[in-house]
Amino acid sequence: MTTTKTRQMTKKEWLDERVFRDTYGRPYNLSDVPMTYMSRYDSFKKQGASDTEINDFWNDNSHKYQMEV
Repeated sequence: MTTTKTRQMTKKEWLDERVFRDTYGRPYNLSDVPMTYMSRYDSFKKQGASDTEINDFWNDNSHKYQMEV
């Protein structure tokens, strides 16, 4: 049995991560809006989030974001 080692993502890694979103920055859904890849930061900004709101989201959810080492 192989164990995969992980570590907590840094905030910069998390914001720079490429995510699949619609052109308005929203997660995948069944709308007619085209889908594309963008950074998580761009996704938040397209949804109208302020830097304070992004920081609050990170502080509340950072424990959920891991990456393999």
